[in-house]
Amino acid sequence: MATDAARRRLKALDVMERLKRLDTEREARSTAQLRDRMARLDSEKQALLQRLSGESRIEGLEGAPYLGRFIRSIRAEVDRISHEAAILAPEVAAAEARLRDALSEQKTFEILRLKRITEERVAQKKREDRDLDELSLMRWRR
Repeated sequence: MATDAARRRLKALDVMERLKRLDTEREARSTAQLRDRMARLDSEKQALLQRLSGESRIEGLEGAPYLGRFIRSIRAEVDRISHEAAILAPEVAAAEARLRDALSEQKTFEILRLKRITEERVAQKKREDRDLDELSLMRWRR
């Protein structure tokens, strides 16, 4: 049977591992939201560039005065999106670093808990072997 101290240690490690798992899940959600935002910006930018390449031709003279404003407007929106993505990129990198750290800490507590369980099993096996040895000696002495 495991000692009270060993049980308390295992329980504490289990609690810490669960807390770190929750922290990791929170960081993963945050990182996913930032990545989704980056992907949306990229898709918006690609859609605008496609629109620019597809709609920048004019058939007649009546559209000529509007073409310059259209191109400037699309370019301004692409620049705004690029600027927003450039600002968001360090946030994504920081979120990914926090996620890696959280995963590392969670794994550390998992490894410690599993190591303690293994150590306790080995100790239990040694106690059982010692008890069996004592029983064998007692029988032999009779």
